[in-house]
Amino acid sequence: MVVCLYMKLELKKISKFFPGIKALQNVDFNLKQNSIHALLGENGAGKSTLVKILCGVYQPDEGSIYLDTKKHIISDPTSSLQLGISAIHQESVMFDELSVMENIFIGNHIVKKNRLVDWSAMEKKTKDLLSNLEADIQPNEKIKDLSIAQRHIVQISRSLVHDADIVIMDEPTASLSQKEIEELYSIIRNLKKQNKSIIFISHKLDEVLEICDEFTVLRDGEVINTDLISNTNKDQLITNMAGREISQIFPKKHVTIEQEILNVKNLYKKTQFKNINFNLRKKEILGFYGLVGSGRTEIMKSIFGITKLDEGEILFNDQKISITKPSDAIDQGIVYLSEERQQLGMTGLMSVKDNINMAIMDRNSNFYVMNTLKEIKNASAMQEKLNIKVSYWSQLTQSLSGGNQQKTVIAKWLSTKPKVLILDEPTKGIDVRSKSAVHEFMGELVEEGMSIMMISSELPEILGMCDRVVVMYKGLIRDILDVKKASSEQIVKLASGES
Repeated sequence: MVVCLYMKLELKKISKFFPGIKALQNVDFNLKQNSIHALLGENGAGKSTLVKILCGVYQPDEGSIYLDTKKHIISDPTSSLQLGISAIHQESVMFDELSVMENIFIGNHIVKKNRLVDWSAMEKKTKDLLSNLEADIQPNEKIKDLSIAQRHIVQISRSLVHDADIVIMDEPTASLSQKEIEELYSIIRNLKKQNKSIIFISHKLDEVLEICDEFTVLRDGEVINTDLISNTNKDQLITNMAGREISQIFPKKHVTIEQEILNVKNLYKKTQFKNINFNLRKKEILGFYGLVGSGRTEIMKSIFGITKLDEGEILFNDQKISITKPSDAIDQGIVYLSEERQQLGMTGLMSVKDNINMAIMDRNSNFYVMNTLKEIKNASAMQEKLNIKVSYWSQLTQSLSGGNQQKTVIAKWLSTKPKVLILDEPTKGIDVRSKSAVHEFMGELVEEGMSIMMISSELPEILGMCDRVVVMYKGLIRDILDVKKASSEQIVKLASGES
């Protein structure tokens, strides 16, 4: 067992205020050497603000920061890196066409005395970093060819190349398979053995209880509780975060499923999936489960017209339809909420109001003049329904927490009043209370007559919310199961390729 030697990081009475909002109030946070410390809280609790202060993006209005018992002022991101603090964000920027080595050393190249880039030294350092993490990745591989789990490893290597002693991990297991999660756990534990201190941010409380040593819960910008993980449990953490017990995370409504609304036949796309056949009924929630790379997302992108099918046909209300671009799908009443919210779901430099109303601009305009009152009315209704925490309607969407960004994207598509809603990891990065709200909203939508196809990597979510589940493995449908009759063991075996 590794003994925590001393206090690596101390935050004392940290406060941060924005116009009309108290982001942090007298926050104390202590991180021990070679410790994994969970930073917990609902969206808007203050986690992102605290991380941005540590990374030099924001400066605290009040309070002090100590590293190795010495007081420091973190004035900008560069000074944060120089102090040995590095963050791996949920939406970290990676350059797909560049190599692993180039991504690791971006902005931090090793140079020779003649000021030329020392490619050999960088390649050796990259190999050492990857070997230390026990990663089977080559320095010259392109990022675009890596799995999501391998991208995480590259991000960790990028942190370590800066000689970081404190590594902040923001939702590091999002979209990973169970096997990949276990591999990441091994890497994190290895970092701990190397005397690294880790701030671990996650909404998955089961993994917090498994991997972390200590925890701190924020609520409304204040510390609610901080303690050893061994002194708490999942229910207590939920109560700390939400301020109340949440008895039903999966409020599945019992509705009468009606006739078939969508039927896909023999869908095929080279190297991605083949022989895809399934149907979707009115008022049904159809789940899609499988490991990363099973083809779930690729199928949905094809149905929505983001990518083109090589073969197959789509029938909507018994009529064959042609979908060659997303607008074709939207015209049919089919919308797709991508898990890649930053790239495909929202425009960060637009306001929250404008993002929510983006897909219904024609409904909110008259002779090309926008009806601002209509926009605000719709945005307000969606904000209240999904509990989107926003200070003012002109607030830029990129300034919201990850969870509130996700809810803004959900609101955008729901504003179109679709007939078929495709949700790709809809609760990724969303706290427990907001998850419950999204699930409740899904139930209300099917009750009103909508049909939903939901991709989820969380098996409890599949079992708790879906009527049937399509289990996929390497681009093939292994089986389509009635959730009431299926077991988690059966689904996992099918998704892993076991007979």
